[in-house]
Amino acid sequence: MKLFNNKLLTFIIVVSVLMILLIAFTAGGRTRPTAVEGALGAVINPIQNAFYSIGEFFSGSFESLFQIKGLKKDNESLTAEVAKLQEENRKLIQLASENSRLRSLLGFTETNEELEFVAGANVTGVDPGNWFDIYTLDKGSVNGVQANDAVIWGNGYLVGRVIEVGSTHSKFMALVDQRSSVSIIVDRTRDLGIVSGSSDNEIIAVMPIESDIAKGDDISTSGYSTFPKNLYIGKVKSVEKQERKLQKLVHIKPAADFERLEEVYIVRSKSL
Repeated sequence: MKLFNNKLLTFIIVVSVLMILLIAFTAGGRTRPTAVEGALGAVINPIQNAFYSIGEFFSGSFESLFQIKGLKKDNESLTAEVAKLQEENRKLIQLASENSRLRSLLGFTETNEELEFVAGANVTGVDPGNWFDIYTLDKGSVNGVQANDAVIWGNGYLVGRVIEVGSTHSKFMALVDQRSSVSIIVDRTRDLGIVSGSSDNEIIAVMPIESDIAKGDDISTSGYSTFPKNLYIGKVKSVEKQERKLQKLVHIKPAADFERLEEVYIVRSKSL
């Protein structure tokens, strides 16, 4: 053990002397290394390069990890912001649609002074047995609603007639209900007829065989029934001439979209 300690001490002394000599040789501002410097450099430089490369690798790795963490946080923030903007956009579209409907109604009221507007109402339900036939509204007698009031949609399109009234709700029968019946007039020729609902979610008119009616004609209420006059119903799709019955069977496409009724208006003639 004593011999080992002596050898170690001798090695340390030798290395120390070499280092002192190396410092002395390099302190003179020489541009070329000595043989000893070259030998030591050949040994030390690869080790230095290895440690430097390892250090750079770990430094870059830690920096990348921090960058990824930051990007993830930024992405979460942007995702939340996009969701917020989408919700705001949805609300703006909804408000614009509602505003458009109200403007249409305002234009209709200005040109139909003979009508009394009772209330605006929201559709709250549809009877399961008659999916497109009987609708429930959130307005009733406390809002002035009465049986046989007309129900319109959009720009004054007739959709049905009130058949049941509660204090805070009411129900109306749609034009497409097979039990519905409305007196009509052809806008172009002023010919009269009667329309009823059908199982095909459309309405059918029975007209005298001599009636002048054709595909594309506009159909409105005549005023000869419980409905106010000049409420728009729809456009003629086809006309079938029935010689034996001395009549014409007219298929009419309703102007209202009965599958998308949300907000309607209840009206009646001021004379009633």
